[in-house]
Amino acid sequence: MSAPSPVQSGAPNFRQALAVYKDWRMLRLALLGLISGFPWVLIGSALSLWLKEEGLSRTTIGWAGLIFTVYAFNFLWAPLVDRIQIPYLTQRLGHRRAWIVSLQLVILASLGVWSVSDPSANLQGVILVGLIIAIASATQDITIDALRIEQIGQRESNVMAAGAAVAVMGWWTGYKLGGVAALTVAQGFQDAGVTHYWLSLIHI
Repeated sequence: MSAPSPVQSGAPNFRQALAVYKDWRMLRLALLGLISGFPWVLIGSALSLWLKEEGLSRTTIGWAGLIFTVYAFNFLWAPLVDRIQIPYLTQRLGHRRAWIVSLQLVILASLGVWSVSDPSANLQGVILVGLIIAIASATQDITIDALRIEQIGQRESNVMAAGAAVAVMGWWTGYKLGGVAALTVAQGFQDAGVTHYWLSLIHI
């Protein structure tokens, strides 16, 4: 007896597999992935280049990179994210969205502090703010993953897989576009003769 064809066995063909990406939820997941990837530019490429431009040593820049280890331990406070409700926002936006908005505000406020900071004069303060951004970003990743799972039913296994792929695509898009934008604007400030152009860039 010959083996059943993909159509006979119920396996989706190529066109059916692509049709899942027409689901409106895919766009939302891509956008969530994008905002999840952007903070990596801040505490990775942008921070390293900023410290380098300020004349700090490679060893110091390497130690500053340790703030990335926060992402490895975000599971420790994941239960708190599930239990703690954000006043006012949770009732208006829902539990997950309230957390995402709050964490975005924390990142924005941290950027405001960075914009008036000088790592050559207060390196500890700059690294501390970077750590706050990393914690907020790592917590945001928890919330975004939970929201993605909640938006797709458990029985929609093909949609779940596609949603995970789209979220990863959005993450890399946010990371790469953020990096290109940051370096392009920084180069523009430098060409214009702005001395502390990294501070201006972070403020923007």
